[in-house]
Order: sequence, then C-alpha cells, then structure tokens
Amino acid sequence: MSALTFVLIIVAGVLFFASIIAIYITNVTAKPGGIPRWVLGLGLATLVVGVAALATAV
Repeated sequence: MSALTFVLIIVAGVLFFASIIAIYITNVTAKPGGIPRWVLGLGLATLVVGVAALATAV
C-alpha cells in the first residue's frame, strides 16, 4: 500500500466521522426541514475520497 493510499484512507475515515457528527448535530439542533446542503457536500466529499482511496489501492 502506497503512502498516498494510506493518507486517502485516513482522510476518508475522518470525513466519514465528520459526516456522522454533522448529520446528528443538524437533526438534533436544527429546525425541521431536512439536512442542509453543506452536510450533503461533506458526505459527497467522503464518497469521492473513499473512491479515490480504492482506485489508488488497486
């Protein structure tokens, strides 16, 4: 496993953890109306980095 793959896996894990926290915080503290766009963007960034980590691992 290269250093780039390792870094991407770590970043994907951090983003995933941040996404879970952000969804929990917005659902507990926000007014009714769904999940804000920045939380969805954070989730999308998690998916992109995760796919990049898989692509570099192969």
